[in-house]
Amino acid sequence: MGWAHAPAALTAKLVLAAESAMLSHSALAQLTVDRYLRTEPWQERLGEFRAGYRTRRDAMLRALSASMPAGVSWTVPDGGFFVWVTLPEGLDSRELLPHALAAGVAFVPGTGFYADGRGTRHLRLSFSYPPAELIDEGVRRLAAVIAAQL
Repeated sequence: MGWAHAPAALTAKLVLAAESAMLSHSALAQLTVDRYLRTEPWQERLGEFRAGYRTRRDAMLRALSASMPAGVSWTVPDGGFFVWVTLPEGLDSRELLPHALAAGVAFVPGTGFYADGRGTRHLRLSFSYPPAELIDEGVRRLAAVIAAQL
């Protein structure tokens, strides 16, 4: 189950892609979501969700500001669940990943989001799941890994 809000021309292409990727939508999933949306106070909970994600986003931004070495920059997202980090010239996020994993922290290399091989200096960090204290520790570990590669 999912949804998208997009211009009509893009929506038509998304529908075609979805139809070609699956034979049939799950009736059980559709019925489950339908029942939830009709019986649960999900709209009232949106504020709670936004506040929780904002807290995690802000924790990540504070940790990045406090820990990252010079030359590293990042986005300040207005929505979504990710912060995009740009590494200093000469660093490759794909080569950095094994070092980060060895330090107990993970990210998604930016190259996975480009069809033409760009994105080597970019990485995507998620703040949607871990609590703020783990975000802070993860960013500190990542910053140490980056600093060691400079």
